[in-house]
Amino acid sequence: MHLITYILADGFATVVTEALAMIALFLAPFVIFALIIHWFEQITQQRLAERFGWHSVLWTGWLGTPIHELSHAAMCVLFRHRVDEIALFEPDRESGRLGYVKHSFRRGNWFEEVGNLFIGIAPLIGGSLVLAVLLWLFYPAAVSAGIHTARAIDADGGLLPQTWAVAREIAREILAIGNLATGRFWIFLYLVLCVGSHMAPSGSDYQGASRGGFLAGGLLFGCTLLLAASGFQLNTVVNAFVSAAGPLFAILGLTILLCGLSTLVVYLVTTLIPRSYSIR
Repeated sequence: MHLITYILADGFATVVTEALAMIALFLAPFVIFALIIHWFEQITQQRLAERFGWHSVLWTGWLGTPIHELSHAAMCVLFRHRVDEIALFEPDRESGRLGYVKHSFRRGNWFEEVGNLFIGIAPLIGGSLVLAVLLWLFYPAAVSAGIHTARAIDADGGLLPQTWAVAREIAREILAIGNLATGRFWIFLYLVLCVGSHMAPSGSDYQGASRGGFLAGGLLFGCTLLLAASGFQLNTVVNAFVSAAGPLFAILGLTILLCGLSTLVVYLVTTLIPRSYSIR
């Protein structure tokens, strides 16, 4: 009854606009992140395939593909899906598939239905976590510098400037002149390339995630209406979300930094190599 009163008092269009704005605010950072990672992956794989042929994907896929598929499988377990079949690394040139996870769920169960969204985007999550671990293993000083920078910056200045400052400090540590001449740097960069060039969801992953995405969007829309009807200030909800998601955004920013770095190196190196293969 209170919800109906709220809608009638504020106007249905206003309430819907506020709810849609909240959904966009929550989802936009993750959509942008997925698009950027997908772009980096596309550039990297295309440049390598045009210079070295299709088999160049195996140079990175041996590591990146199992992480990709294990991320799917982990989310299947978390959302109570049954894993029917899994291939961590089984390259098939004809289909372009390097691995797969086949899973099933109970249709009509909202928890398992929503799980399709997270299962579909799982490689983005799993790959980001692996890249964070690699950074910690190879350059713990860079991690410490990033944490120190995050603590030193006033959080009220905005999450984006804070994330940028942390990423800049980490990049400064990694790209120090002394590091570029070490084997550690190039091994680290190669492992980042392996993970980063296979962490974007495939077309079938996005297709599987779409059903859960619509349901999750509907639930978020309904929750936003209920929060507004209960008297919550939406700005308060937004601020709470930004504060809670700070570490997550830091990892996403780190992932973009590392994937961008490896993509840039591949792009620069391959400019010296003639294009020998055509990519359909």
